Amino acid sequence: MHPVELDSGVLPLSDVTVVDLTQVLAGPFASMTLGDMGAEVIKIEAIGRGDRSRGLQPSPEYFDMANRNKHSIALDLKSDDGQAVARRLLSEADVFIESTKSGRTEAYNLGYEDVRELNPELVYCSVTGFGHDSPYEEVPAWDMLIQGMSGIMSMTGEADGPPVWSGLPSGDLAAAMYATQSVLAALYARDQGRIEGEWIEVPMFDAAVSWLSLRAGYSFGTGEPFPRSGTRHPSIAPFGVFECADESLVIAAGTDSLWSDLCDAIDRPELYDDDRFGSVEARLENREALVAELSSTLESRSRETWIERLHGHNVPAGPIYDTVSVWEDEHVQKRDLHRRMEREGREAADVIDHPIHFANLTTSLETPPQELGESTDDVLERCGYSESEIERLREERVVE
Repeated sequence: MHPVELDSGVLPLSDVTVVDLTQVLAGPFASMTLGDMGAEVIKIEAIGRGDRSRGLQPSPEYFDMANRNKHSIALDLKSDDGQAVARRLLSEADVFIESTKSGRTEAYNLGYEDVRELNPELVYCSVTGFGHDSPYEEVPAWDMLIQGMSGIMSMTGEADGPPVWSGLPSGDLAAAMYATQSVLAALYARDQGRIEGEWIEVPMFDAAVSWLSLRAGYSFGTGEPFPRSGTRHPSIAPFGVFECADESLVIAAGTDSLWSDLCDAIDRPELYDDDRFGSVEARLENREALVAELSSTLESRSRETWIERLHGHNVPAGPIYDTVSVWEDEHVQKRDLHRRMEREGREAADVIDHPIHFANLTTSLETPPQELGESTDDVLERCGYSESEIERLREERVVE
């Protein structure tokens, strides 16, 4: 066999066109991920207002975080002409991702059955709150609601406190990840000739429930709810936050070997020989005494000193960053995860780089987050609209 010459730096989705009718986070994050991998993403936004996240503060930073690598077209989908524009876009697209209210796409003549007649090979992905056949189909889904109903909030917070929203919008992000995966799977199956097109539904509620994973396993095995325990783990110790002389750190020494390494790192070998801490079960049973012993030692030196020593003994430990200090970490800086995308006539957009690294393929930060309707004319021209037609649509407030 002759060796195959491989290209490097290839964007894996460079021949894929995505039409994006989503807003806020779940859908936009999914379409942005596809855009990072090279797909052309055309983002349809409501005329005058745009994606709701454009109005969330701080602005435009909130919107920018999920809307790079997209071309914004402002369109009135309530009008016949606006629907005609959308249908023309979809007739040539590979993927349609929508997150509208139940029945909204049908009202716009953009439901799956409508669009499949135009483009049988289209992969049509609906990101919903609960799904079309759910008893909650008409209930508006926000991340707070999804976290509460899925069980995520029940596990978050202190044992003697109320359930707490996790802070990270995990309901939105779980749905975004599953939407991305399912679209890629459908595109692969289509290109293999195994399907013609596909309809996909990704309910946020189902996605969040699936992320319970090991926590659900705890309940399946014990018949009890997974306990709310702050930063403590119900079956691992030491595992949590510890105060040093200056700042806090986290330690996760979940095995007997890591416990031995931890004792060596902090010069407390007698703790390893202490019967109270001689096994995982013993350390859990004597957790309070364990935490007291470790705290009395860790409080004597700085966090930086302890992290250096703990890492020297291969103990999982590290600082607790916030969303400002994390960008100063040497790993984050080496990976260049905080990027700035220059925009003509506007402030550069702060974004987080795509986290996946390939050997031959690549990802790209090509198009910075756009103003509402910034690509309207360009998109319409490529759809075959003449300059006079575009002007008429603008005068009639079909586009802007």
